[in-house]
Amino acid sequence: MKGEKERIEELTKEIESLKETLHQKEYSERLFRVIVESIPAGIVITDRNGNIKFVNSRVEKMFGYKKNELIGKPVEILIPQRFRNTHLIYRKDYYSRPQARPMGAGRDLFALRKDGSEFPVEIGLTPISFNGDLMVLSSIVDITERKRIERELIKEREKAQRYLDIADVIIVALNRKGEVELINQKGCRVLGYPEEEIIGKNWFKNFVPQSAREEAEEVFKRILQGEPHSFKYLETPITTRTGQERLIAWHNTVLTDDSGNTVGTLSSGEDITERKQTEKALRESEEKLLAIMNNTTDAILVYDENGNITTMNREAHKLFCGDKRKELKTVWEIIPVEERENFKEILKSVKMGKRLVDHEMEKLLAPDKRITVSIGLVYIDEADGGFVETIRDITERIMLRNKILDIEKAQVVGKMAEGIAHHMGTPLASMLLRVQMLKEDITKVPDHRGFLDKLDSIERQIFYTQKVIQKLLKFVRQPENERRPENVYTLIEEALDMIKPFLSKRGIEFKLHVDKNTKVLADGNLLELVFSDIIMNAVDAMPKGGTILIESSRYDKTVVVRISDTGTGIPRQILPLVFEPFFSTKPAGKGTGLGLAVAKRVIHDHGGEINLDSEEGKGTSVFIKLPVYEEEGKSAQM
Repeated sequence: MKGEKERIEELTKEIESLKETLHQKEYSERLFRVIVESIPAGIVITDRNGNIKFVNSRVEKMFGYKKNELIGKPVEILIPQRFRNTHLIYRKDYYSRPQARPMGAGRDLFALRKDGSEFPVEIGLTPISFNGDLMVLSSIVDITERKRIERELIKEREKAQRYLDIADVIIVALNRKGEVELINQKGCRVLGYPEEEIIGKNWFKNFVPQSAREEAEEVFKRILQGEPHSFKYLETPITTRTGQERLIAWHNTVLTDDSGNTVGTLSSGEDITERKQTEKALRESEEKLLAIMNNTTDAILVYDENGNITTMNREAHKLFCGDKRKELKTVWEIIPVEERENFKEILKSVKMGKRLVDHEMEKLLAPDKRITVSIGLVYIDEADGGFVETIRDITERIMLRNKILDIEKAQVVGKMAEGIAHHMGTPLASMLLRVQMLKEDITKVPDHRGFLDKLDSIERQIFYTQKVIQKLLKFVRQPENERRPENVYTLIEEALDMIKPFLSKRGIEFKLHVDKNTKVLADGNLLELVFSDIIMNAVDAMPKGGTILIESSRYDKTVVVRISDTGTGIPRQILPLVFEPFFSTKPAGKGTGLGLAVAKRVIHDHGGEINLDSEEGKGTSVFIKLPVYEEEGKSAQM
């Protein structure tokens, strides 16, 4: 009995041990299932014959099968038909050398769904022992999305590479060691190396000249340290395969990883070697041209089609830039307003091919100062086009020409004066003789007093006319100096004698405010002629009446006589011409144009000046300035 009891106890212990083992096994199986179900991959366990012993739920979703449709089936059911024979060979080979490793290293793997569609996968193989049998656990990952992303990345990379390769600039990326990570075809062509001989090489040691290497490495180091903006644009040389140096203008930026750490640089570079050589040659050419321009005595301006000045030589700056104009920006600043439209037409004709040489016109030295110049103008049909204008100050030439004209006009005036004297002298003498004879005979006529007064007036007019002719001849022939002290007031009074009858007849008021003691050293006859002509001009300017004012002022050793009227005035545009011989503002037949020309010459011969100021519709003022005569030991006082 005892032995049986012990046997029962031992059997009970064995049962309890077996139950414990079964509980542990159940727990292990439950734990295994929880683990494989939580793995984000499909799990397939197969035996040595390739039959499926276990699949997790991820496999169901991935392949479209239920578990019971797969358990016991050959694993090749999950493999596309074209790979199955090969897979059988690989499976047998694996069991001969079982180890944990990825399946199909170096090959693209594909799986087959229940609906016949294929998808790319990654498979990991792990040998396991189950109830003493060798089995294989395969973890399967659907990499469809990853492959799609990879294809997109490859596509984008190829597109970016195409953009880089068609770019007409060098594109180069360096890592932190200064090694080339990327370079485009333009960079390869400039350096003269194929891409494979550049990638991975240190940029500075292989492609930067020794003379510039240290500085380039220092700049690279500082860019990596966080100073990209200081070196955003640089011009540095590179060395080509043939040893030639090329100058490159670089635009630099840094490359960073997802954490913002600098991992390298990306630079785009333009080969500016030829441009710099051209700029240097152009600069040297411009310097030579400017040197030539600055060695000429003519002013030279270069400007575009809108008149914007791009270059001027030293003479142009000296001529047009001074106290009132510090700089000259456009050619229109020196063209008088009334000439601008005409100058535009000149520019058009020159652009069309017309040659303009020694063209005379006025230029503005300042808003209130003009000079007469001679210009030459050519059009340069290059780039955007423009004009080159040479300007020569011809003030002295004009003065010389005017002197010649004055001489020629004086000769004409002289011949006219002699002709007048010859043709009028005899008739006047005859008229004077007959008037004097009438005066003698009229005394025999009763009540002759009224007739005698009229004959006296005619006689005075004839004397005056003869006197004027003699003064004119004297002026033209320029006799030797016959000057003596003359009282200005007396000369003006004598000039007025023959004009006073016209004043009352035309309703002209006359005002005389001239110092009676002022004297000048002068030819009295000629000065009287000047005063009478100017006063007569004032009378002619007031056909409907007005006022003539004659006054004098003393300034140090000079006296200024001002003769003013309230007549019609003279237009501004013809004021510069009034002292020219034969120029007259009077209607045809009422003036010879000799009065003011003669007056100007007489006054200048007396060391004085004559000027005229007029406003159309308001009147004219003539200013005669003469040196005052002072007797020895006395000063002329006003």
